[in-house]
This record gives sequence, C-alpha cells and structure tokens, in this order.
Amino acid sequence: MIDLKRAFGVLSFEVALLCFAPMQAMAELTVAKEKVSFASATVFDPETMVKGELRLPNGAGEKLPAVVVIHNAGGLADRTGAYYIEALNQAGFATLELDLFPKGSRPATSRINLPHTYGSLIYLANHQRIDPTRIGVMGFSWGGSLSLVSASTELTQAYTGGKYRFAAHLPLYPVCYAHINVLDGKNKYYKPSIYQSVTGSPVHILAGENDNYDDPDSCPKFVQALPEAVRKHVSVTIYPGAGHGWDTQEDRNYQDAMANKGRGGNVNHYRNSEVAAKSRAFALEFFKSTLGPK
Repeated sequence: MIDLKRAFGVLSFEVALLCFAPMQAMAELTVAKEKVSFASATVFDPETMVKGELRLPNGAGEKLPAVVVIHNAGGLADRTGAYYIEALNQAGFATLELDLFPKGSRPATSRINLPHTYGSLIYLANHQRIDPTRIGVMGFSWGGSLSLVSASTELTQAYTGGKYRFAAHLPLYPVCYAHINVLDGKNKYYKPSIYQSVTGSPVHILAGENDNYDDPDSCPKFVQALPEAVRKHVSVTIYPGAGHGWDTQEDRNYQDAMANKGRGGNVNHYRNSEVAAKSRAFALEFFKSTLGPK
C-alpha cells in the first residue's frame, strides 16, 4: 500500500525545491573582485600606473559590457561609487573602479588623470572577458569631469591613437561652469577645441539644482553652448532640490576654492536618498540601453 502522507510529503518537498531553484540561482550570483595595477598604455604618458578594483560577474559565454567608475575629489575613500557598482554588477556589468589619488590629494587639474581614464579603457578593451565595443565610463564631480571630457574626439585620438573609444559617458555633477570656461578659452589646461568634436557616443549629464559649485542652469547652458553637431550627442537631467554629491555615503560641509563658479566658498555635500535612488536607476537604464547586446 502506498503511504500517501509520505508520498505527498516527498512531492511537496520536490515542488519546494523546484520553486526555490531560481531564487537560489539568483542568490548564487557572485562577483569576482581583484585589485589591479597596470601601465596606462596610452599614447601620452604610457607608463602611468593605474590602480583600481576590477569586478567581474560570474558566468561563461558572451563577453561582458563594462563601466569604468571614477571617484570624486575626496578620493576613493568616499566610496560613492559602491552604491552604483553593486547594482551594475548584479545587472551583469563588469566594473573597474579607479583609485586616482589619496583623499585630500586632488591634483591641480583633471588632465593629470587622463592617462588613467583612457588607460582603463585600453586595459578593459584587451581583457579576455570584456567586449571592447561596450565599455562605458561614469564619474562623480572630479570623476564626472573626466567622464565628460573623455568624449572628446581630440583627446580620444591623442591618448588612444583613435584605436579605442568609450561607448557611453555618464558624468554626475561634473561642475559644469568649469566646462563653460573651457569653451570660452578661460581654462589653461584644456583648449576650446576639445569640444569641437566628440566621438558620437552618447553623453548624459546628471546635475543638481542646488549644486554649490554651479548655477542651477550651468549644465544646460554648457550643453547649449556646444557646437550643434556636438550638442545632439549630449543630454542633461537636473534633479530639483539636489545639491552636489546627492549620493554621498557621508554628509559633510566644506570650503573649496572652486565653489561658486570659481569664487570660492562653502559646499554642502549632503545625501538625498530619493534622488540617489533615481540617479542609480537612471545609470542602470542608461548603460543597459547603450552597452546592451547588439
């Protein structure tokens, strides 16, 4: 005679296993993390050493899309990028988070870090698990500036010989008045010519209405000041009520000579969780749409 109680018990257990299997598979998604250090291999300053953390989601098959993530002027210790990196990894993106300089050691110009930025592109493009045609870049403030200028055809040609280019650029609060100064010929480190032509990869700027470095409309003004052929590749989103560093992990208030459009002054660097959630969701969708399967 069949023991119905035992039979149904086994069946229930097997059904439970089947139901749990997809959840278990999702839970088992792991990300390999590796501290890396390599020479930039750029045309200019090819021996510049680049440091960072490479994260590769598990799984075999097709090569992965990747995103270079560049911290703000506070250095890697601020850990703003982690909020985005974890989401990107879970969505199947490899990430390379750069470590440009110790906290409080911001160089005089972001141009110092162009070999690191383009060197990371070259490194990923030659990695066996990365699709060289699907590499994006995003950054915060200082890193935002680098993720913006790296769309320049002139700079891309100069540093990579035209062999490589980023497929998407997402600058977050990149201090847009400084880029207006570039267009106006008021920046001694970058010439206006860098924005006369871009690679054609999409650029989307995320900025806050109450950024203490800029006016509320500094980023839209920058985009409007670009040549028409360049402007069509650049978009901007302004988050109402958000300040500089709305996605920061640690609130702080500080003085910076670059604040208030270069006049100097106070900067409020406070987290806005609602806006942070929106910008992270935007980042995911932006890179899915620009770096997704062909």
